Order: sequence, then C-alpha cells, then structure tokens
Amino acid sequence: MQINSLHHSIPISGTSGEKAETLQKEKDLEKACQGFEAIWLNSIMKSMRDTLPGDSLFPDSNASDIYESLHDQYLTDNLSEGKESIGLKEFLYNQLKEEI
Repeated sequence: MQINSLHHSIPISGTSGEKAETLQKEKDLEKACQGFEAIWLNSIMKSMRDTLPGDSLFPDSNASDIYESLHDQYLTDNLSEGKESIGLKEFLYNQLKEEI
C-alpha cells in the first residue's frame, strides 16, 4: 500500500504476517528456479551424451544407462544448488520475483 502526495509516494510497510508470507513465496520461487535449472542442465547432459559414441571398454547395458542417468542427475542437481551455477536460476528468479 502506498500513500501518494503531490510529488512523492510513501510506501507503508505491511504486517509481519505479510512479510513472512512474502519471504516464504520468495524461498519457494528460488527452489522452483533451482529445480528448473537442474532439469534444463540434465536435458543438456543427456543431449551431449547422445552425441558420444558407445563406450569401448564396457558394453552398453541397462545398468550402465541407469548409472549414467543417476550420475548426470546428481551432477546437475549439485551444479544448480551451488553459488557458481550457470546463472539461469538467478535470471528466472529476478524476472519472476517482481510478480510476487
């Protein structure tokens, strides 16, 4: 809520309940942006793996496919959780934060 005068607008702070709700929404948004970045990175990793020829040391199997998939998911989750991520989550967060 704002009070408008002739040349100035003065913001009036909300209640502590509203602030807590806003903080929770920001945390939820940050988590959602982090999850989206992890999914996006996982998709990129899968696409990059598809361009590689098969492994000559071990034959292809369901077990190796599952292991590679879990390993890629672990890597992308850790990449998106770190402070030095690729920046997609920060970009999305800054764009969507204004809608809260």
